[in-house]
Amino acid sequence: MKTINKITFFAVLILLAASCGKSGNQLDKLKSELNDLKTKRQQLNEKIAKLENKISLLDTSAKQNSKAKLVTIKSLEYGNFTNYIEIIGKIDAEQNTVVSPEAAGTLLKIFVQNGQSVTIGQTLGEIDNTVSTVALNELKQQIDFAKTVYEKQKSLWEQKIGTEIQYLTAKNNYESLQKRLATMNQQIGMTRIKSPINGIIDDIYVKTGQTVAPGVPCFRVVNSINLKVKADIAESFSGKVKKGNKVVISFPDINKETTGYINFISSVIDPINRSFKIEIPIETNGEYRPNMMVKIKIIDYSNPNSISVPVGTIRTLGEENFVIIAEKTNDNKYKAILRKVKTGATYNGITEITDGLAAGDKLITIGYQDLENGTEIKF
Repeated sequence: MKTINKITFFAVLILLAASCGKSGNQLDKLKSELNDLKTKRQQLNEKIAKLENKISLLDTSAKQNSKAKLVTIKSLEYGNFTNYIEIIGKIDAEQNTVVSPEAAGTLLKIFVQNGQSVTIGQTLGEIDNTVSTVALNELKQQIDFAKTVYEKQKSLWEQKIGTEIQYLTAKNNYESLQKRLATMNQQIGMTRIKSPINGIIDDIYVKTGQTVAPGVPCFRVVNSINLKVKADIAESFSGKVKKGNKVVISFPDINKETTGYINFISSVIDPINRSFKIEIPIETNGEYRPNMMVKIKIIDYSNPNSISVPVGTIRTLGEENFVIIAEKTNDNKYKAILRKVKTGATYNGITEITDGLAAGDKLITIGYQDLENGTEIKF
């Protein structure tokens, strides 16, 4: 039995030794294969480097293109250039009136409401006139009596009865009372607040029972049929802004735009803010409201056949201005050329070029910052 156990033990040892030997041989084989590949890769890299070096020496065009700087160009064309003067204004109505009473007292009645259409002379509200009405009734009684006395004295005078002074006194008393009646009616009429224009009640500033007086705003009546835009312009533009100038009017709140023409320019400069006033009539629109803010662009210069460039592409050297254009060389390549130009007006980042450029010139718009005159470029 012992002999059998020994034989089994030795068999197991032999098998383990054989297995370890096979694993070691496989690892060595893989390591050897990796070293061979690394050697081949190094040889290939050396060959590639040599070929690239030979190509760079033989291919001069590739060498030159690698030195050319990449830019973006714009081919110039004739187009419209317009310069504007921009200001802020507001809408105003030709008839936009705040109505105040002509007499003082307690507001007894209001006959209108916001948004209601009214006509000229229509009564909007009434002030308490009780005392005046009582006085008016008493005056009417006095007039009736004075009239009777006057008629009797007149009849007697025509019959040569009584004295002339009695007749004249009665006549004068009657006529004086009639004049007082007219004055009293006028005073009572002043207790009625009336609309001075045709329009719409835009606002009511008072309530019944409130004490009002001349100069106290009670109602606002607006007639929106005739609207205009009003604005103040700085004195420095007085030589540029003329009657008849075309304007572009923008309404930011309602996202609309329209055009018009200046029809009024004030003759006097305001001594406080050094500005003058302009007015521009506009068409009636249900969306336009008095006091609405607007942006006004006044066209003070326009050229339909102009060359214009972005203001950032212009270089200033001393008192002279330059731009950089792409010019073709004899070998069909391009180089940057510094071109002297004369500039005109600038608006919204665009400058008009009055001399130095023509249609077809290739203006460098991107990449011009690091270029010098004669630098080779590509695009």
